[in-house]
Amino acid sequence: MTAPWKGLATDRMPVFIGYDQAERMIFSLLGRVEKWGPDAVVAIPRGGLVPGTMVACGLALPLFVMAFDRPSGTTGWIGPAPRGKRVLLVDDCCATGATMAAARDAVRAGGHDCATLTIVHDPETTRFVPDFSHPMRDFFRFPWERGEATPAARSRRAGGMAAERAYEKPFFGLDLDGVFLPDIPRAHYDADLADALHRRHMLDPFPSLPPFAPDRAVVITGRPESDRAVTADWLDRHGFGAIPLECRPADVSADLGSVSRYKAETATRWGCTHYVESEAEQAVRIAALAPHLVVSWWSAEDMRAWTVGAA
Repeated sequence: MTAPWKGLATDRMPVFIGYDQAERMIFSLLGRVEKWGPDAVVAIPRGGLVPGTMVACGLALPLFVMAFDRPSGTTGWIGPAPRGKRVLLVDDCCATGATMAAARDAVRAGGHDCATLTIVHDPETTRFVPDFSHPMRDFFRFPWERGEATPAARSRRAGGMAAERAYEKPFFGLDLDGVFLPDIPRAHYDADLADALHRRHMLDPFPSLPPFAPDRAVVITGRPESDRAVTADWLDRHGFGAIPLECRPADVSADLGSVSRYKAETATRWGCTHYVESEAEQAVRIAALAPHLVVSWWSAEDMRAWTVGAA
């Protein structure tokens, strides 16, 4: 029986393996690969294209591509087949091992000797252990897998169905104040909280918003849960009522670090691929806490966003 996909647990932050780290992990395997002596590299798309390219460049070998169709379990060459005898088959990971096992059998059936390489494999879930790989039991994510945990993709996986790229379209988490409407300066709240809250509620939305699909978005605001009713009313009044709303729980303090962590964890729980934040330092903190998110710092004044990376 196949173990359940670890991405269904929405309370865990994935270990993000970025492009630089993926390359380092691959290059640490190439000494043993060279001893085996491959004549060509074969990548399995989509996940195997990036590591396959890294391996082929690192070994100065030709790169070929073999497709695997999950529903039918069939394989086929995209372009010509390799001519060399020894083929190194590359994918990004082995979670269950079904893809790699089927592709390896197809390569062998074509008369090639075949060794297999992935960046990582999960010893707790895979039935196929690659010849060259790093074991990893933690739930991991690559940059090209950001869409695997969107609500639509996760629902599909929870129903026992295989991953399907049509369900992995970008899903946005969005800050509210500073993105949808002007943010009232903190001094105004300190001077007269009731008046500031009333004026905030009467504000109109910005004429230009970041690009996002309302049916693939959630508003994640630092406003406290006690403000949910008036916040939901404002969203509904201005045509955003269908977008789900997350407000800061009562047990999360309003300091910058706590709010940033709440936003990062909530966006991860929802399965966001992107997060749009209006406050620069929060954007940096969210990017550091959740590198699997594409974090943007949005300037309503300039009507543009800057993509933020942090460590």
